[in-house]
Amino acid sequence: MTGVSYRLGQFWRGLQARPASADLATARHLLGPQALPLFTAMPADAQQHSFHVLSTLQATGYDQPDLAVAALLHDAGKVAAAQGGVALGLWLRGPLVLMERFAPRLLRRWAADTGAGWRYALYVHLEHAAIGARWAAAHGCGELACWLIEHHQDVRLEATQVETERQDTTGDDRLRLLAALQWADGAN
Repeated sequence: MTGVSYRLGQFWRGLQARPASADLATARHLLGPQALPLFTAMPADAQQHSFHVLSTLQATGYDQPDLAVAALLHDAGKVAAAQGGVALGLWLRGPLVLMERFAPRLLRRWAADTGAGWRYALYVHLEHAAIGARWAAAHGCGELACWLIEHHQDVRLEATQVETERQDTTGDDRLRLLAALQWADGAN
């Protein structure tokens, strides 16, 4: 029952979400003029969630720029549903999370890449990471940031996996950064 009460609390906090001007200035600084529109297109509660993810990472010492971009844009792909006529707002996201947990086969069966409507909204819920990564790349985000966005919903990495399956790219450990993003996303 903890998961349900957590989701109810998350819903209530989402209703009250209003990003602070300092947070918006941080997003402007980290994303730049090309990628900022992806962030500002997200609803206020999604922006607030992204700021919490970023703050959690920063509080634990993560200052990698691509990780910061991924923290802010990891859910940007969810906006695709609104473009298809059904926004993944607070009223729909909670039930979708529960459906994904308790009836994942049904959710996948109903989801369809139709470009519009409720079935498309289900598709976007499932595929928002890949959608967001494509959008981030088109808006000038770095390859590592796009990779982190694309994989943030992958099966959660265990700490032992992170230590034994290092993939070093220009001094950054992708799996370590991905595990950090997944942890911060899950904590918020």
